[in-house]
Amino acid sequence: MQTAGAPVATPRPGRAAVGPCPTPPRPWHSVAAAALAAHWGVDPKHGLTDAGARAQRAIHGPNRLAEARPPSLGARLLGQLRDITVVALLFAALIAAITTWLGAEDTERGWARYSDTLAILTIVVLNALIGLLQEKRAERALAALRGFTSPRAQVRREGALRSVEATELVPGDVLVLGEGDRVPADARLLEGHDLEVREAALTGEALPVAKGPRPALDPATPLAERSNMLWLGTEVVQGRGSALVVATGMDTELGRIAGMLRTITSEPTPLQTYLARFGRWVVWACVAIAAVVFAVGLAAGRQTFAELLLTAVSLAVAAIPEGLPAITTIVLALGTLRMARRQALVRHLPAVEGLGAAQVICTDKTGTLTQNVMTVCRVAAAGRTYQVSAATHEGASAFHLLTEGDGGTPIAPREEPALWQLVEHAAHVREVTLVRSGGETVARSGNPTEVALARLALQAGMPALGPRTVLHDLTFTSTRKLATLVVAHGDRPRALVRGAPEVILARAQHTLGTDGGSTPLTAAERARLLAQTTAWGGEAMRVVALATREHAPAELAGWEDDLTVVGLVGMVDPPRPEAREAIACARQAGIVTVMITGDLPATARSVARQLDLTAPQSVDQEGVLLSGAELDALDDQALAARLDRLRIVARATPAHKLRVLEALQASGKVCAMTGDGINDAPAVKAAAIGVAMGRAGTEVTKAAADLVLADDNFATIVAAVEEGRAIFSNIKKFIFFLLSSNTGIVLTVFAAGLLGWAPPLSPTQILWINLITNGLPALALGLEPTEPGLMALPPRNPRAPVLDRNAYWQMLAIGALMAGVALLTFALLSGHPRTLHAPAHRLAQTGCFATLSLTALFHAFNCRSTTASNFQLGWLSNRALWGATLFSLALLALAIYVPALHPVFHTRALPWRDLGALTAISSAPLVLVELIKRAAWSKGHRRLTTAKR
Repeated sequence: MQTAGAPVATPRPGRAAVGPCPTPPRPWHSVAAAALAAHWGVDPKHGLTDAGARAQRAIHGPNRLAEARPPSLGARLLGQLRDITVVALLFAALIAAITTWLGAEDTERGWARYSDTLAILTIVVLNALIGLLQEKRAERALAALRGFTSPRAQVRREGALRSVEATELVPGDVLVLGEGDRVPADARLLEGHDLEVREAALTGEALPVAKGPRPALDPATPLAERSNMLWLGTEVVQGRGSALVVATGMDTELGRIAGMLRTITSEPTPLQTYLARFGRWVVWACVAIAAVVFAVGLAAGRQTFAELLLTAVSLAVAAIPEGLPAITTIVLALGTLRMARRQALVRHLPAVEGLGAAQVICTDKTGTLTQNVMTVCRVAAAGRTYQVSAATHEGASAFHLLTEGDGGTPIAPREEPALWQLVEHAAHVREVTLVRSGGETVARSGNPTEVALARLALQAGMPALGPRTVLHDLTFTSTRKLATLVVAHGDRPRALVRGAPEVILARAQHTLGTDGGSTPLTAAERARLLAQTTAWGGEAMRVVALATREHAPAELAGWEDDLTVVGLVGMVDPPRPEAREAIACARQAGIVTVMITGDLPATARSVARQLDLTAPQSVDQEGVLLSGAELDALDDQALAARLDRLRIVARATPAHKLRVLEALQASGKVCAMTGDGINDAPAVKAAAIGVAMGRAGTEVTKAAADLVLADDNFATIVAAVEEGRAIFSNIKKFIFFLLSSNTGIVLTVFAAGLLGWAPPLSPTQILWINLITNGLPALALGLEPTEPGLMALPPRNPRAPVLDRNAYWQMLAIGALMAGVALLTFALLSGHPRTLHAPAHRLAQTGCFATLSLTALFHAFNCRSTTASNFQLGWLSNRALWGATLFSLALLALAIYVPALHPVFHTRALPWRDLGALTAISSAPLVLVELIKRAAWSKGHRRLTTAKR
């Protein structure tokens, strides 16, 4: 694979090469800018010539992301019709048409003769349309990627500044960029002045990154740390600069991601795999059964060829659960509404079921496990250390003086002179928005460090002052590592300095005493403060030193010298309060949580320790944590051997995310992967369940994801897993219901064929039972209340069938009972069951149709639970099932008693006395199963009582 950032030496197919284009041996960030300019033959002051730009364009093509032509509607429709069950139904429709034409049934006239054929074709078309609505999300992800490209760019060409279409840019062009510009290609910085670029869309890092024409970096430098590079799709938020274009179009980092999105295909979920395998099995079983019936019928000579064809069509329609795809889709769609109420927005329906099988959750740290809000947790002033906790209201026991051997003594900040000066210093903040929330003043927006300091002042009982009379404001730079605010203090200026402790301590000569007065800063005290900074850093804190300079001199440079140290402030991004409980809940459910973060190992360990992420292993146990560099040093086999213990990946890039995900999925795990930046999109799309952040995530990542978290909260993923398990449990219930009812229909038609009887059901009647009579209760079973204890069970094996062998035996037993009742009804009402055109045949078919419909409706109540009786569940606890049952009964009555529908459904009006008798005998499956469940419960209850004794 070509190294990201290296130019393309070989012309693309269809373009002529213009001159040699040797490739530098190292990535762009590791090559001196002057060497790159020489490589492209360009003078940075003048830019490319028009001829040189044309030559490069002939080699590299336009600066745009490749767009694959989407398949036509016709091609997509044909793709839906390739399914083997659809092919079988189309073949059945053809046979039904031929049978009607041959006159197997001549009791109807006009279009009603072809009602069976039309009914089958209608089902095929509806299923195809549902499939089309679920297709294709990759195009949306690629379309969102194209939205990150810039329409125009400022370049130097022929010594002049020009505005050109961004698609016309080529390697070697010199870009000129300013605040607000979107970077139109990957480029190596030539010059920069206070340049900051927001790369959140690409790397996921929320804060702008300082950029400059720095010397060549190490080739292994992660993308997020390549401070001498600009990337296509990022945005300049401050400063200005110029840069040499080194990659365009599909050769850029954004283009590489677009290419990965096009090649990564989503794996089918376990349910999709099962349904596809089951569909193939049903078709071949149907062919075998039809062949047996056909052979027996021909040998006996009791039926005509056309009558045997009609029986074969009936078997095909009976065996294939036509309503299953549509009902599954609807139940999954209803499941998305339940998930949305828990802040989980589903973009890809099969993910609803896939969530229930999740075995590993690979999650970001910032904003997902943590609050993404810098918060002061510890301060040090005048040799004392204070723990700062969240206060229930302003000043309420937020500060505790820490002494060796205790958990801290509550103190009032106003009673500690040095601490109060530190709080007053913190209260002078820049551009922090203060809002009222729940009766309190809360700092909400602004620079994260400033917001944290403002909140500290609020907790101490001092309102954030904001900059009063500001005389000078020197903002923080990565070179100085200081920020200074000079304010009026009485009649003299006062400098308030904040920055890196090592820088401030090197410039300081004094510190505060316990009385708040200034004392000389000794070498021992300076060493102690540096050691304290290091110790806090080991606890994942960001440490900021505060200092002042009273009566600052008029010279600008002198304000940051001869400082008085006020104290140290330790900040963290605290874990979400609900994250620890959610991780424990996932662990109880057999789900492993792996934190993948760009933070240092010490920070990652500290957060993991607070969240109890690695239990029952220790955070410090060997193999629990891997850094990005350690990951790079492992081959695939060595990484696979570490997966069982791996819980933390630190200093990780999006490429590391993808590699860990691929290793986990190669080991057979069903993985959920979170992401927010564009670079995360390939890993999110490749995961069995891709999860994007709703607030911090880019549109590209959301388009590639299955699930979007509206609140960016890890606990929402666990809640979605619970919903997924509940939905899959209900899917199993209605699949069992549909297949057992289908078994009853198949056995009815099969037995009648072997006995040489006339078909007991018409294809249209079978379709009605499959889709309407059974379909509505199946939907209601999909809404069955969640059974308790789902999250105490381990994840299901994704390779295990949806229904086990015991379920199939139960289906066969129930189906045989239903078929026996139906055949008895048909024989009694027909009088001559072997004669297709007997006067009573339509009445007998109607009776059989009603019996199988009623037994299915009664059987739906059996399927609410495999073990619990309806008396235990509560007969009225699923009101939707009662509604579906009553509505199906009403539709059945219309099909039987409305004369205008008789030609369509091949029915005749049944005497009400007969219908009452049929209803009574059709309740046999429900009564029998209830008795069995009751007996099993009583037996188990007696065993439990005996054991307690």
